[in-house]
Amino acid sequence: MSSTITLPQICWTGGTVPNPAALPETAPAELHGHRSAALDSPALTRQGESHSRFLHVAEQGAVLQRSGSRVLLTAKEKVLLEVPVIKLQGVLVYGSIQISTQCLRLLLDEGVWLSFFTRHGTYKGRLQPSADGGGKLRRLQWERSRDPQFCLNFGRGVVRGKILAARQVAAAYAKNYLAETLGEGHRVLRESLERLETVKDLDELRGVEGNAGRAYFDLFRRWNRSEFLFPGRVKRGAADPINVLLNFGYTLLARELEGLLEAAGLDPAVGFYHLPDGDRPSLACDWVEEFRHAAVDRLVLKLINNGVMKPDDFEDRGEKGGLRLTTEGLRKFLRAYEKTLLGSGEPEDDGAAPGFRGIFLEQLARLLDSLTGGTPYRTWLER
Repeated sequence: MSSTITLPQICWTGGTVPNPAALPETAPAELHGHRSAALDSPALTRQGESHSRFLHVAEQGAVLQRSGSRVLLTAKEKVLLEVPVIKLQGVLVYGSIQISTQCLRLLLDEGVWLSFFTRHGTYKGRLQPSADGGGKLRRLQWERSRDPQFCLNFGRGVVRGKILAARQVAAAYAKNYLAETLGEGHRVLRESLERLETVKDLDELRGVEGNAGRAYFDLFRRWNRSEFLFPGRVKRGAADPINVLLNFGYTLLARELEGLLEAAGLDPAVGFYHLPDGDRPSLACDWVEEFRHAAVDRLVLKLINNGVMKPDDFEDRGEKGGLRLTTEGLRKFLRAYEKTLLGSGEPEDDGAAPGFRGIFLEQLARLLDSLTGGTPYRTWLER
């Protein structure tokens, strides 16, 4: 069973510091029963393993250094954490964290990506190891992105997953909030799911998704039993705590999926449902749809309804950035987020599916099979 070790402002999402030899150099060719036919796609190293670990660092002034084959985290000349690099999938740093050149090279050599956030959780960018091979796969990806029927079928699959996840959340909250869950919103979700098979193009599909999304967040508003007000879904410039948490959770989720796509040799900027738009990771935006409600929304509701996240976990920075998580609020959310994605091997008390990182890996294999073999993409809720 995995656990989370948390030192002051540091979140190490793994068990006790393990023996580097315990982890194989590459992931198995067959991913949880799904074999990829991904042309010259590079081998999925531990970047794609469901038990890989993530290191979050928010201790301002801390330093990441190399010590042999380990990543050393220090602050004021005191060692806070020492981690074998072979056990890392990603490192996420928040605010003023120093990283030595030797440490950067070690991370790149071992296939570990590095993401940069402000101290309040605003994403700034990432350093991603280059993928060897994958040229034929990316060319096929571009060809598929120009095939209207493939894009419609794939988009239908991810939207179906999103609506199924919305209904899953609704069913879970119906146990305690039956009156708030049934009615118009529930009907719209059901009818939206039924309409998916008859849509003729992506614009019509986006209309169905939009209607379902409005109905879902109307229900979400009723499930909120916290002291925080929820004005409705606000994507950018959120000025309320709930939307700040949702946006931050979605960002973390999208960046992790983006890393998996790159590790598999795909181009995250070339999507099928979200059309390419500059350097936006459109394929990651496609893929995140089926996970956001189940992985992030339920977590946010749990944290606010149980009083884990409190008003003093947020601060208003005015013109410098608006409402943001405090350092303590950031650490609190990261611990809960990582626990949700790692899973404990047992179902959570509220029914949330454990081990999302294992699900990501299964779905990556399905995505590759759909891309290379033309098989319809099925979501994780259609097993």
